[in-house]
Amino acid sequence: MLATTTSTTIPLLTSKSLSFSTSVFLFLLLCFLFGDAMAATARRSKSSRRRRGPALVLPAATLSGETEAERLFECAQKIETALDARYFNGSRFAVMVKTQDGSTVYERNQNLLMQPASNLKLLTSAIALELLGPDFRHRTEFFAQGQIINGVLYGNLIVSGSTDPLVSGYFDSEMNHVVAAWADSLKALGISQIEGEVVLDNSYYTGTAATEDEPVRFSTVASFGRADAKQLAKVSRVRVIRTRKGKKRVVRRGFRRHSRRKMVSIEPNQYGINIFIEELQRRAVLRPDDVQPQAYPLSADRTNWKHVYTYYSRPLTDLLKVTNKLSDNFYADQLLRTLGGELRGEASLEKGLEIERQFLREKLDAKSAEYRLADGSGLSHENAITPALLVRLMNYMRGSIYFETYYESLSIPTVDGTLEGRIYHDLATNIRAKTGSITGITSLSGYLCSRSGKNIFFSIICNGRKHKGLVKLEDQLCKLMLEI
Repeated sequence: MLATTTSTTIPLLTSKSLSFSTSVFLFLLLCFLFGDAMAATARRSKSSRRRRGPALVLPAATLSGETEAERLFECAQKIETALDARYFNGSRFAVMVKTQDGSTVYERNQNLLMQPASNLKLLTSAIALELLGPDFRHRTEFFAQGQIINGVLYGNLIVSGSTDPLVSGYFDSEMNHVVAAWADSLKALGISQIEGEVVLDNSYYTGTAATEDEPVRFSTVASFGRADAKQLAKVSRVRVIRTRKGKKRVVRRGFRRHSRRKMVSIEPNQYGINIFIEELQRRAVLRPDDVQPQAYPLSADRTNWKHVYTYYSRPLTDLLKVTNKLSDNFYADQLLRTLGGELRGEASLEKGLEIERQFLREKLDAKSAEYRLADGSGLSHENAITPALLVRLMNYMRGSIYFETYYESLSIPTVDGTLEGRIYHDLATNIRAKTGSITGITSLSGYLCSRSGKNIFFSIICNGRKHKGLVKLEDQLCKLMLEI
């Protein structure tokens, strides 16, 4: 009898069942991987938030109060809330907001010395305007040292420089047009050839302290936004490098075409005179290869100098717009030197600062604890001033006969200058203000007319940590003040 064998049949997987199983497996795998990725993303996001710190949250730039008193109170509350935001932890604010009638809208640390950055230009430009007047023009004078016979100068042409920022080293392409006008004027005055040298006299900067073999030099920050390639090729940049031994060495390099502002070593007026020399050589008026830089002291014998021509700069009104709207540091420091040259006989920062301190004491009754001055531009971290003093200055200028010139030299939000792309609001053009920004410092001070017609002076200065949100904060505070 044959044994019966029982067999278990294992069914083969069909293509349909294989597809289904694979799909389930892949689905579970994707869920696992995707879930893990989501968790990792969440961890990274949480870690990133910890690194970035709290988000910037500012109060709405609207006021709901029906009366002016209610809006003033609400504005002050919202300013306080904005300044206390966790986002600004580590920053120190000093703020002063006052109305023209003397009422205080808001104040915080208003008597605290703060580094103002370019807000210091408000002071420099105000004092220059008050003491020199809006029609003041720098003078660059030309003298003949020798005889002029049949259109030929047998001797030297002496160019007596000034603190005109255009001639003194601003490196603006406009200088090419200026030197052409100089050459045209000399020809019209009877000098078509020079059998001698062109000599630079920079004694305006040094007064009686100058000697003939002592050229004037100083470092400054200049803007090169409008210089052409040929001019930039003549300029060198100075970098200070600390070596392993602790010593410093100076490295000079050419400027990149798109460099905006650089610290440069300047022999004032030398650049302008070099361009002038090139123009005279191009016209075959002059044969020597280069200008001979000399600094004649004021005590030098000038009896044999014959005055030939005086070139006048643009008026101070125009220079103030470059200083304040464009926040040009070089123009501001040259204004300070001009104060020293015109009123103390020496165009130095030191003499200019003496005049500024005297003005603050006599006109604003300022105490020494309210300011510390190192330059005219605000570029130095040694400068310090209180927001209360800046507001006092703006109030003083409001009563000046030159107020309109001063007011219009400041930047207009959404329109021009350093505020061209800021404070978008339907009343933005009711503001005239000066921005300020250097490492660790942001500031904004100026004039504002609110929706109800309230004239306001404000100064907002922040020292400490540099936050990108500080500009947004300043803009939001201005929008709040506009709604009063």
